[in-house]
Amino acid sequence: MNVVTIEEVYKEIGKRIIEARKSKSMSQEQLAISSGIDRTHMGFIEQGRRKPTLSTLFKISNSLNVSLEQIFKGF
Repeated sequence: MNVVTIEEVYKEIGKRIIEARKSKSMSQEQLAISSGIDRTHMGFIEQGRRKPTLSTLFKISNSLNVSLEQIFKGF
């Protein structure tokens, strides 16, 4: 059984956010503004250095026009 740490989960979530953001040709600042999140905080989320709440992830996914399922798929 492959054990995944919570830190690895947050890093993977950050990577998925970056991929979705880049596929929409959005800057980190544009995503932060449209999500109502400070740009620095968004950077930390993308790096896996912050643990966003479900509410924050919902705002981000709405701004990216992706489902939360896409962000969490495979966990």
